[in-house]
Amino acid sequence: MRLASDGVPDIDALPLPPAFAHPALRRELAFLLELYGDLLGCAAIGLRIERLERAMCPGWHVDRTGIRLLCTWCGPGTQWLDAPGIDPRGLPGSAADAPATGQARPFDIVLLKGCAWQGNAAGGAVHRSPMVAPGPEPRILVALDALWDD
Repeated sequence: MRLASDGVPDIDALPLPPAFAHPALRRELAFLLELYGDLLGCAAIGLRIERLERAMCPGWHVDRTGIRLLCTWCGPGTQWLDAPGIDPRGLPGSAADAPATGQARPFDIVLLKGCAWQGNAAGGAVHRSPMVAPGPEPRILVALDALWDD
């Protein structure tokens, strides 16, 4: 999604499914896009909204991105390790069985620095997708990535 020159997203221009016609969902999505755009100063943002019935990335890993914003609207939130000594290049072996040291709640905003962030090739937030309990309620996840005109 390309942001307007004032940094405000045009939610009406997005090809959202009918379920996103609800004004509260559209306001929440606009808020996340505007917040992320303001933080990073990017001209465009990649947007994913996922309906997950299982863990998308169940193993500990570091994303190959700059900074990703995640917000879980429904279900369990992203888990992470507060482990400055873990070398992400050694995953999964070095942390495969490590218990999560943190987990986001629904509507928490999580910013995860990836290994593509400038000067962060040997670092990044070690995280994973949580298990989703079987049943009628899936996990709904919003993911935002800055898109640069390179």
